Amino acid sequence: MKPLNYALIIPCLLFSLSAFAEESPLKPETQGDVTFVSGGIGETEREALKSIKADYNLNLLFAYKGSGQFISDVNVRIADSKGNVLVETFAEGPYLFANLKPGNYLISAVKDGNEIRQKAKIGGSKTTSLSFYWPLQAGSSGNP
Repeated sequence: MKPLNYALIIPCLLFSLSAFAEESPLKPETQGDVTFVSGGIGETEREALKSIKADYNLNLLFAYKGSGQFISDVNVRIADSKGNVLVETFAEGPYLFANLKPGNYLISAVKDGNEIRQKAKIGGSKTTSLSFYWPLQAGSSGNP
């Protein structure tokens, strides 16, 4: 190949690789006025979540009690203080981050038919973090 062709091809190749490297493995979703993202399986997703954590005012974590082993595949429902369901989703990893308007919320998380509910108060610029822990069941590997 002629040197001129290399001069044109190499910058294009480098540009495409950098664009690919910057693409996040996480896909934020929106339901109504609420934007949220879930994941955290694998080092790439955990690093991506760490980099956007401050952009969300509600951070949820799902794990097995006692072992600290993370859980994925959790059904999550976020309702406002009037009982209106704002988000109903399936957390694809042990973390779910959401942006909510200031107010009081009820978060319901269901894993293998076991439901855990917690209240959250969102206000100001402070982030609310909640952890949901299920008992480790016999035969469960505890791996996400």
